[in-house]
Amino acid sequence: MYNHYSAPIPAVRSHSWEEVYSVSIAENNEPLVPLSLVPEKILVRSAYFAAGIGGALPECYARRSVFEKLLLAAEMLPPDLRMVVLDGWRSPQVQTVLFQRCRSALARANPQADEDELHALTQQYVARPGFDASAPSPHVTGGAVDLTLATRSGRQLFFGSPFDYPRDISYTRHLEERLERGIALQPEEKEALSNRRLLYGVMVRAGFVNYSCEWWHFEYGTQRWALKKGEDFAVYGPSRVCLNPFESFEKK
Repeated sequence: MYNHYSAPIPAVRSHSWEEVYSVSIAENNEPLVPLSLVPEKILVRSAYFAAGIGGALPECYARRSVFEKLLLAAEMLPPDLRMVVLDGWRSPQVQTVLFQRCRSALARANPQADEDELHALTQQYVARPGFDASAPSPHVTGGAVDLTLATRSGRQLFFGSPFDYPRDISYTRHLEERLERGIALQPEEKEALSNRRLLYGVMVRAGFVNYSCEWWHFEYGTQRWALKKGEDFAVYGPSRVCLNPFESFEKK
């Protein structure tokens, strides 16, 4: 168990998507960069490419400042730990597939939910797909990353729920709230809480904000980041990875 950052995860206000999307964007045109270039600090395991989702890439990308802040957060970790990035920038195609898959899973688990309830529930875990440049999914901007931690011997730390698990146990403060209600945690829950505090602590200190429904999801430069930080505007709008080195010539 790691106690380098053992402070409780604070309760913070959750913002609706309407509030998030009301923030204006002043795009700074920062490039997307691959996240696998410093493997001694950050490992990349592209979860959706591994799952065979069409359009997902084997590399994970994010904006350059996001990469720099990930390196800063990695420096704060105990020396036997590394970050494991599972996802960063997403294409609208991948975002659409994930939204549809999550909605289908939640529909099966909540057969009594009507269309509006199901849509709202799905948006707790996957931002709605869309092509409105003023209201992009955080991942489509390249300003969001999903990550976990692993030891240098290859053991992934336990966080209490799997990545992308659409249940309350995945809420960042779920275990904190159990403690606050006077519920005694089991040893494995204490381990998960310690690991969540560690990940949250280093990421927030590096300048990220967390999405409260997902312990693994952090953002920088996005509309949610601007809202939580009290900034006047976000600096990242929709972006895309270009893997064609001749594209600029072909457009002329």
